[in-house]
Amino acid sequence: MPRPPALAAALLVVVVAAVVLISAPLAWTRTAVDGGGGGDAPPEAVEVPAAPPASAPPTTEAADGLHPGLVTALRAAVAAADQAGHDLSVTSGYRTVAEQEELLAEAIAERGPREALRWVFPPDRSMHVRGLAVDVGDRAAARWLDRYGARFGLCRTLDWEWWHFEWREGWEAASSCPGPVDDPEDAPT
Repeated sequence: MPRPPALAAALLVVVVAAVVLISAPLAWTRTAVDGGGGGDAPPEAVEVPAAPPASAPPTTEAADGLHPGLVTALRAAVAAADQAGHDLSVTSGYRTVAEQEELLAEAIAERGPREALRWVFPPDRSMHVRGLAVDVGDRAAARWLDRYGARFGLCRTLDWEWWHFEWREGWEAASSCPGPVDDPEDAPT
């Protein structure tokens, strides 16, 4: 009998939490957290970082693994942002399942399972793993992208993360973004 997606995600979190709790302390080398996940605290009750933590220096070059449509849209958005006087740099893009699992384990260790799921989706829900999401590093450029990103199909989808943008072909074709959600359970899939 197939498991419902929510049950599978919850099971993954329990397994990851168990590994974190029973294994020796780990030295984490990544500090980035991904958007969303399942905590029930309202966004205003959650500490929001001033900037997205990055696992690598900011870059305007798209990473391997991103959907080709996102790469094209991102290049166009970077050029348009530059003309508007904004430095639209990417701090995180494609992540492997293993990288996403590592980020989730780190978030669970730092924040506990409930709060961690607000900031880091399990791999099966992460748009970074699917190559459809990027995090940007400059807040002013993120505001610009939030305002003009629809024409590129780049939309801020999570209300509590000003840096997280996702791309969809349909959004680009319609030059329209869905509004950012304020509950991780409502995040686009």
